Amino acid sequence: MTALFLPRRLWPAALLLMLTLLAGCSAPAMAPQAAPGWQGEAQTLKRKLTITPFDETRPEQTLLAVIRLSGDGLRVVIATPTGQRLFTLVRDDQGARYTQSIMDKPPFPAQWFAQRLEWSLRPESALREAFQGSAWQVQDQRFEHGRVRKILDGDTLVARIDTIDHHLEQAHDVLTDFQIGYRMVITPFGNDNSAGETP
Repeated sequence: MTALFLPRRLWPAALLLMLTLLAGCSAPAMAPQAAPGWQGEAQTLKRKLTITPFDETRPEQTLLAVIRLSGDGLRVVIATPTGQRLFTLVRDDQGARYTQSIMDKPPFPAQWFAQRLEWSLRPESALREAFQGSAWQVQDQRFEHGRVRKILDGDTLVARIDTIDHHLEQAHDVLTDFQIGYRMVITPFGNDNSAGETP
């Protein structure tokens, strides 16, 4: 009987295990990255991440992210919906790394996680410049409902980011990662209404 209640008591650990499974056993291919700094005034974005694996046997999970963009780089705090901090990601001129974590090894490589965030946050021109001379491509298309961004490695579609900014819906992004096998809906929370805006 005790075993039935174990997952509830260890929910954060179960969440981290799920994220580990999302990342898979082998390291995914990495694209060239832009310089770590962000132009303009520093800004903080608050996002709710609803993660749905393609594998229907795995549960949907929700995380909270506070993202700081500045001239020095990217800093992201990831927490559970109850506010428990899971880990902090930093990407600056020293590279991408975790500076705080409740586990010995975070669920996916810091560089990979930073890259996925930047694919949705950076302007198309910055990604094009970073990908220049490689097999990687970025394709942006504008539609009535918003924007569709595709990230390709050669002819292989790695990820698609749909930015929904239609006046009838709450602004949000949908990141579909075909390489890892999940869909993540990214919506603002608190007083942050800047989803769909590229810094």
